[in-house]
Amino acid sequence: MHNTNPRLGRLASCSMAALIAAGALAASNAAAQDNPVGATNAGAEGAVVTGVVITAERSKAAATAPSKASIEEVQPESIITHRYIEQATPETGSWMSTTSIAPSVSTFTSNGGGVGETGKVTMRGFQDGQFNLTYDGIAFGDTNGPTHHQASYWPSSTIGAVVIDRGPGAAGDLGPANFGGAIHLFSPDLTDSLHASQKVTYGSFNTIASVTTINTGILPEENGARALLSFDERNSDGELSHSGGQAQNQLAKIEIPITPKWNLTVFGSHNYTRFYQNDGTGPGETWQQVQAYGKNFALTNNPNDEHYYKYNQQSKQTDFEYADLKGDIGQGITVDDQLYSYFYANKTKSANSNTDPEGTNASSLISGASLLPGESKTDLGGYDKLNQYRVSGDILRFNKDWSFGTLKVGGVYEWSTTDRHNLLEDITDDWAPDDKFVKSKFPLLPATTNAKLQENSAWQDYQLFADFYWRPLPGLTITPGFKYVSEHLDVSAADENTAGGSKNQPLIATATDSSPVYFLTGNYKILPYWSIYAQYATSFLYPNISSLYFTGAGAGLQSIQPEKTKTYQAGTVYSRGNFTADADVYRVDATNLLQTCTVLIPGGTPDGAECNVGSARYTGVEGELAYAFDFGVTLFANGSSNSAKQLANAANPAEGITANAPETLANSPRWTDAFGAVFNQGHMQATLVYKQSGSFTGSNGDQFRLPGFDTIDASAAYDFGRFKVKLQAFNLADKRAITAYTPASNAKGLYQTVGSDGAADISTYQFQAGRELDLTLEAKF
Repeated sequence: MHNTNPRLGRLASCSMAALIAAGALAASNAAAQDNPVGATNAGAEGAVVTGVVITAERSKAAATAPSKASIEEVQPESIITHRYIEQATPETGSWMSTTSIAPSVSTFTSNGGGVGETGKVTMRGFQDGQFNLTYDGIAFGDTNGPTHHQASYWPSSTIGAVVIDRGPGAAGDLGPANFGGAIHLFSPDLTDSLHASQKVTYGSFNTIASVTTINTGILPEENGARALLSFDERNSDGELSHSGGQAQNQLAKIEIPITPKWNLTVFGSHNYTRFYQNDGTGPGETWQQVQAYGKNFALTNNPNDEHYYKYNQQSKQTDFEYADLKGDIGQGITVDDQLYSYFYANKTKSANSNTDPEGTNASSLISGASLLPGESKTDLGGYDKLNQYRVSGDILRFNKDWSFGTLKVGGVYEWSTTDRHNLLEDITDDWAPDDKFVKSKFPLLPATTNAKLQENSAWQDYQLFADFYWRPLPGLTITPGFKYVSEHLDVSAADENTAGGSKNQPLIATATDSSPVYFLTGNYKILPYWSIYAQYATSFLYPNISSLYFTGAGAGLQSIQPEKTKTYQAGTVYSRGNFTADADVYRVDATNLLQTCTVLIPGGTPDGAECNVGSARYTGVEGELAYAFDFGVTLFANGSSNSAKQLANAANPAEGITANAPETLANSPRWTDAFGAVFNQGHMQATLVYKQSGSFTGSNGDQFRLPGFDTIDASAAYDFGRFKVKLQAFNLADKRAITAYTPASNAKGLYQTVGSDGAADISTYQFQAGRELDLTLEAKF
């Protein structure tokens, strides 16, 4: 299968324009002075990320280690600084690629070149949607469930540092899903002096990328304000057949000192990506396709085929903005008010399926019952999908310091509006005008004949918190915390596919879930460079919007309960001189475990829904260490042993749930490990990294267990001063292991072409992206 997808467009001209602007700034601000201005990156609990990094890197080993902990931490934590992101992760990477080095974190992508949505991330066996993702302290995610997308919002150039919290944190860690932890992303730092750079990367799969960065430095004529502009553009044919794409990101960050005690940071980012990928059954191949076409098969250049790339395309647009006002109001009281908004639009055209052999199209043929005038039974069916939302909110924090402790109180209020539709289309008729979508608004409009889904939804949620950092003895900090969380969901749909109900029926539903949650943490410094800590915390996960899709399925299904957890963990951190190490143990008990299940509607007919399926337990041991030699080499290693199991639950015939023995939860690697070396000496930098994600199962239970996957990555760079050259290699051994497996309902085992019922087994497999080589040239001004 040849990868001949045409280029989607040339790189935009904003990079050259940005460099011209940088030259103009240099001419007009040559006299700017490097006066220090306080860092304003707001992270978890309003912390200053620069301070977090400095605290973590007090030793030589910690300063050079790819991932390290802070002796101040109260839960297992990994800090990944910009130096490592810049040196060792792909220039065409995403926020996911910046996190992969940490223990208990497993990530993969199936399409080389940094385009498309073929990646996933797990942490301790928790899946995306079970932990928070934040940017500069603001939690964000989809409105139909707090999940995230590999290619949306944040390419790696927009990330200055990452802090991975493997635990709920304190009460002031805000977001919808903190029971599984949080991945905190931070925007790049502003510089005190004028600086600009231009990067150009060319690599495998005909990938070309450009990153332009301009830092104004301190502007005396603007009362010491500083600004950052960044432009990221990329194109790639992709490794998978006819699965190329393009992406662009523009970012602006401005810091304005209002008075010596008040500071305002204004931030805005826009991201656009367009790529070719089937949405009907998602990324991946059947085993029959793997045998026939190889591991790079995805789409074709055949207009008579459901795999035709023009029938399978997605475009996504996002923006993310905030205004963060920090100040000191006296008497030891500081305030931080962060007003924010973010937007996401996913516009997809897709064939119904991509699981047939090339040219057969059985899964995507239009059925006779739904033929419209001018259509034929040999036409291919697909759909037009929209998922578009705007989320806005405000985070307000107050801190009060005393000699014996610090009180932190505050909260967040957030609201959203979402418009979603899914409309059946004749994709071989060039999206015929007769099938065009008529947008529905409140109040409901009559359903269109081709509508599978027309839905408006909204939420309003708030969280109120209080933490007290009590310091009763030198070196000892004990922090009790309390948080109250509440969410109200609304769904108003002209067409909805409800569990157990008739298709294409109206639905109006609401739900409110609220709960108090409690925290208790402690950190004791045995010595200035050695600490121990412990944490107990409860948590609460809001149900997804799909929890309301139960009209017609019986009253028993309308009692979905929020998932709740109790977390117990303890650890130690040692960081002195040339050596740093940390280790921890954890246990997380979950009740009301939410999983996709099969329910029995009146009459005994099975249907899919989201259900409470009992309880689960997550346990494990984690650790990381690094040693820095005096000649510029730092050796590091980290690892984890992780168990994620659904515990036995009682049968619930009303919901179609049968009793089960303890079983491993799907897509939960049994272990992770990483080791390697980082070299920094003079003008030379280099890295060599091995990372492994252990065995996992493709469904709850162990009947579809896979061995896991690993990769060896390397980089080497030489800095000439004004210019820098960097060569990177990812997956050096060119391994193509299975990274994800989605079993079909009739699956009887791995590597099958015929299912248990004699029909085709359409289980899908995803594989590691193959070897990728990238060359980056950088000019600095």
